[in-house]
Amino acid sequence: MSYFPFYLDITNKTFLIIGGGPVAHEKVNRLRRFTQEIIVIAPETEIEGTRAENPQRGAGEVQILCKEYEEKDLELGDYVVAATGICEVDRKVAGDCRSRGIPVNVVDDQEYCDFIFPSIVKRDSLTVAISTSGTSPAYARQLRGEIEMILPDQIGPILTRMGNLRSEVSERIPDQKVRATAYRIILAALIESENKLTDQEIEVMIDEMEHSAP
Repeated sequence: MSYFPFYLDITNKTFLIIGGGPVAHEKVNRLRRFTQEIIVIAPETEIEGTRAENPQRGAGEVQILCKEYEEKDLELGDYVVAATGICEVDRKVAGDCRSRGIPVNVVDDQEYCDFIFPSIVKRDSLTVAISTSGTSPAYARQLRGEIEMILPDQIGPILTRMGNLRSEVSERIPDQKVRATAYRIILAALIESENKLTDQEIEVMIDEMEHSAP
């Protein structure tokens, strides 16, 4: 199977998790780092969330509906994760989703997955996704650990500062090549200083590069 690593906007999209055991819990914990629009359907579960007899899209929190899965439940989700651990149930969920055109992930059953969960490194706005296309999740986890170790401690706040600078640098340095060089120099300086570079010092750097531009 061939998976392309899309980054999709999931604003106002709801993830429906079918199952409430440890595997479903792990999937919910991963998703919580990106969204709270999650609905869990399971007869019983220890997943933290608001118990709701009539869960709603757009609630802004994890909602738990304690019941067995029924096909009509798919009306609640834009993306579905089948994680009951019961092969027949999970594959039925997959079939129901495909008949409705809803993307589905079936845990540990790659043949039935429309999308997969990569190993993820997330630091604020930085997201690194690692996948071996299901061939070796263990190596994906190992590589995730190695990436986490080499990332600067302040990389999240540094990238936030870089994002805040983009419009100013773009206005003051119209030449694309010079602007790209400016971004690299400022980023390197912020990493080297562990984000202790002041706004005034950055302003001086931008001013120097602005006046050196052709």
